[in-house]
Amino acid sequence: MTLRPRVHPEAEAEFLDAVRYYETTEAGLGEEFDIEVAKAVDHIQWNPDAWPKFPGWDRLPIVRSRKVEVFPYRVVYFVRDDELLIVAFSHQSRRPGYWKQRVDR
Repeated sequence: MTLRPRVHPEAEAEFLDAVRYYETTEAGLGEEFDIEVAKAVDHIQWNPDAWPKFPGWDRLPIVRSRKVEVFPYRVVYFVRDDELLIVAFSHQSRRPGYWKQRVDR
């Protein structure tokens, strides 16, 4: 079963900021980032339990993350009912855990 994705508004803003940033560094790089994120989300939709629990996360819902290939980003998500809730497109070396309050919203 494929889960329906729902993206937190702040995560959507992060994603768009990253696309814009990559596009300013090299033409076409923003589009490549978009494609790699879409692949990661697609893989998560098909098998959300395949990726590890977020380190240090010790409560429900279970939060997991999957690396975005080629780029230093992770898709941070959890599953509720039949929805895949994406709470962050998180850069791997900036502000760890800043997204945690989004899980409760």
